[in-house]
Amino acid sequence: MSTLSGRKVPVSTAQKQSAVTVSITVSEGSALTLALVRIFTGYLWFQQLYWKLPPSFGGLHTFVVREARYTFIPGYSSIIQHVFLPNFALLGAGTFTAELIVSLCLLFGVFSRFGGLLATILALQLYVGLSTSEWYWTYGMLVLLGVVFAAFPAGRRLGVDQWLAPRLQAAASHNRIARILCWFV
Repeated sequence: MSTLSGRKVPVSTAQKQSAVTVSITVSEGSALTLALVRIFTGYLWFQQLYWKLPPSFGGLHTFVVREARYTFIPGYSSIIQHVFLPNFALLGAGTFTAELIVSLCLLFGVFSRFGGLLATILALQLYVGLSTSEWYWTYGMLVLLGVVFAAFPAGRRLGVDQWLAPRLQAAASHNRIARILCWFV
């Protein structure tokens, strides 16, 4: 029996069984493997910064034009051509900064879930714009890697998050910002 507004309400066995969750324990070897994949993926994002360095942002313009040409979402091409290309310096700076943040988060395992979330967003944008002009699984796999790093605390092995997580969790009971930041480690 369960209480609802002070009344007793019968609870079925199926409801009781569905309410029970089993925690999943990841072995140290699995956590270490995930950390190595995180570091490798962070290096991949870092390495891709070299061809779009400020102030000109190098080859980025060519790829943005390709995105406008090959996107599969109606209207996205118009947004690229009329909003992003006329303000290319701003787009280039934002792209470079976002990819640098992703690479640092994943390489050093600091706020790695935030890095995974940002990587997912950036990879989705690449998937939308370039998947029809290149091997579409490339960007699909990049999206999935970002999702994995957003879902699992991969920075808690071989990363700053390993040191940061217990401190944020201790502070979370009396600090709202620490409660929010706990999710990102």
